[in-house]
Amino acid sequence: MKLNILKAPSFLLLSTMSSASFGAGFAIIEQSVTGLGRAFAGSAAAAEDGSTVFFNPAGLVYLKQAEMDFALNYIAPNTEFNNDGTSSPANGGDYGDAGNNAVVPNFYFAKPLNDKVAIGFGVTAPFGLVTEYNENWVGRYFAVKSDLKTINFNPSIAFKATDKLSIGFGVSAEYIDLTLSQMTDRFGAPDRKVKLEADDWGYGYNLGIMYQMTPETRLALAYRSKISHTLKGEGKVTIPTGEIEQNIQGDVDLPETLSLAIHHQLNDKWSVMADATMTRWSRFEELAIESDGGAFTDTKAEDWDNSMRYGIGLNYQYSDKWQFRTGIAYDETPVPNAERRTARIPDNNRKWLAIGATYNYSDNLVIDAGYAHLFASNPSIRESDGSHSLNGDYDVSVDLLGVQLRWLM
Repeated sequence: MKLNILKAPSFLLLSTMSSASFGAGFAIIEQSVTGLGRAFAGSAAAAEDGSTVFFNPAGLVYLKQAEMDFALNYIAPNTEFNNDGTSSPANGGDYGDAGNNAVVPNFYFAKPLNDKVAIGFGVTAPFGLVTEYNENWVGRYFAVKSDLKTINFNPSIAFKATDKLSIGFGVSAEYIDLTLSQMTDRFGAPDRKVKLEADDWGYGYNLGIMYQMTPETRLALAYRSKISHTLKGEGKVTIPTGEIEQNIQGDVDLPETLSLAIHHQLNDKWSVMADATMTRWSRFEELAIESDGGAFTDTKAEDWDNSMRYGIGLNYQYSDKWQFRTGIAYDETPVPNAERRTARIPDNNRKWLAIGATYNYSDNLVIDAGYAHLFASNPSIRESDGSHSLNGDYDVSVDLLGVQLRWLM
């Protein structure tokens, strides 16, 4: 996936393998600390805390009492570029690790209204990116800084349709803010810095069902809709004769997801869960940006693929106070090849290995923690804009640590 700001609709397409997000493409899956401890396997069927607002609102009716959940997820990526034949600019260095550590917060509230109806509310960051290279690095004409933030407000409701079937529905209001920069030689002199800033509000929904096949086994199906954004802001570049500033605008659809999951209670100590989740990244066929005066106007093909994620996890109820969990997952990249991979998103397939624990500190306070390490094959990059090329590969790995406090009311 190519990303040149001056020729780039792709300025709207930023997010993650590089720093703050570690779902496929640019989705942040870190929306549950309990889920983190089992690599998010079976999250649509888990229904064990307020994060079911995000993963499947139908699970709200499985919570026995009202609760507030406060969580922090610390993301520590390693994204080191190794140059291998970059043609232009010829000067510049690799400059080490491009990924920046990030903290992703979550907040959830859930409350049963009676034995058939429950409500919930979530505040999450479903997409995000923070990467930054040195302004003198060899790939500076493709990327210097990428900073994308989202915040999603998600009220939800669930009810029991029958003794076995539960249905949930939520709506989302999402704010997106984006800042991008890179160097350029297109305005009469080399190494001029281009900066784009844009933001927008968008709206969507999520829904889900859970079916209790037997007392031990339940199936779940959950869907989060796409959210369409029209980002508006300002583009700026300093040139020898002054500064160019123009209003910019571009459209992006943040993709929908569909998850099928199962939760099975093996006995009073052990439970197993699994899922398969599809993200519709094929929406990124083409991106376009418009600007007043045309300095930042262009259209570009992206051609991303839909991606799948598969996970399996275990919970172990050690005692009334302690629960432990573990899980593995395989996460596909939507980036089809090295030519579509970019310096802003050196994404690749990754494998998850995770552990976690829950401690019931008191009748009203529960503490959750989770850790995961992500293994990725070194992604190669062959990015070109016609005038410059960036060739090499990345050493990529990620460590994730999450902590959560749940206040039961």
